[in-house]
Amino acid sequence: MLKRLAILYDCPYPFVQGGGQKRLYEISQYLLKQDWEVEWYALKFWEGPNIIKYEGITYNAVGKQTDIYNSAGKRKIWETIYYGISIAQHVELRKFDIMLAGQWPLFHLIPARIFCFLGKSKLVVDWWEVWGRDHWISYFGKKGVLGLLLEKLLSRITPHIIAITLIGKDQLQDLGVSKDAVTFIPNGIDFEKISNSNIKSDEFDLVYMGRLKDHKNVDHLVRAVSLLNEMGDFVTLQIIGDGPERKNLEALVKELNISDNVKFHGGIESDIEAYSRMKASRLFVHPSTKEGGGSITVLEANACGLPVVTYRHENGISEELISEGINGYRVDEINPRALADKVRYLFLEEDLGKIAKDNSVGHAKKYDWFNIGKEYDDYFSELLNKDKGCN
Repeated sequence: MLKRLAILYDCPYPFVQGGGQKRLYEISQYLLKQDWEVEWYALKFWEGPNIIKYEGITYNAVGKQTDIYNSAGKRKIWETIYYGISIAQHVELRKFDIMLAGQWPLFHLIPARIFCFLGKSKLVVDWWEVWGRDHWISYFGKKGVLGLLLEKLLSRITPHIIAITLIGKDQLQDLGVSKDAVTFIPNGIDFEKISNSNIKSDEFDLVYMGRLKDHKNVDHLVRAVSLLNEMGDFVTLQIIGDGPERKNLEALVKELNISDNVKFHGGIESDIEAYSRMKASRLFVHPSTKEGGGSITVLEANACGLPVVTYRHENGISEELISEGINGYRVDEINPRALADKVRYLFLEEDLGKIAKDNSVGHAKKYDWFNIGKEYDDYFSELLNKDKGCN
């Protein structure tokens, strides 16, 4: 019998690029092959009618396209409320078997929980990261206290949560979420597509791929390239991605006089091109200190045969994704000098890089989206085989 899944997330993939929405999209592609009907309730980030079908998914526009981020690259509060109000108008959601909601932008979880009580649907939330008090305050100032309270409240009243990292699972329990309410299912990758991506690209020493936002610390990487230059090492870097920090980063490259070393590609729509560019590099550097433990791009880099260099940070890349000396390396101090020293050490110790490259591909293979999608299918089936109530 056909089962029905509704995805609730304001930014629909592939019309809006990002790790969270890509995860929801890839899970949907697996479920479509397992007798699931999938509909995505999102803001209208596409051209044409309000309801379209793309790659098997029916996309429903619940509201108009808006600027999600302000000039500083931070989520706009009013947009999160707008999406929540828009979702509240779609009472038909209560008739789906499963509502799978992306954690952000939080407010939509309120009407989703109400629909859960009004109908047969079970609510499952993909909880990608726990912010906690410090991050809420640094992000929104005093208003962040309200965000913290909302995070605690909504996580506790959500009956079924999927954490993408073991760190996230522990953090949710620290918020007061029941241990039985949280299931761990990691991020995934399209291993076959990555393996078959072999477009010839210019070669670079280092590569970064992802959003250009302040917490990604791409400026540290740019400064590290400058420091390596000063040490007598001409190191090249390619940056794949876009975001609010791009202009600042381009200005920094000019200021440091390393325009010959650094190439900005901007956002690349073709996954095959992006993977091919990564394969034309020696190391993937991911200096972010706010990932909630997980990152699809880190797995993609490993699948491309690239060891990953990242900071050791409680909110950075988790231990289950990066095993020291196996598929990547951690930098203990969070500054450009420490980052440059680690890169230089790895380039000098060529055997270390070769071992990590061989291990990286094997590590990434187990995270293929097929395996992750099956975990979701099994999890949903288990929920549906229980009582038909909301919980």
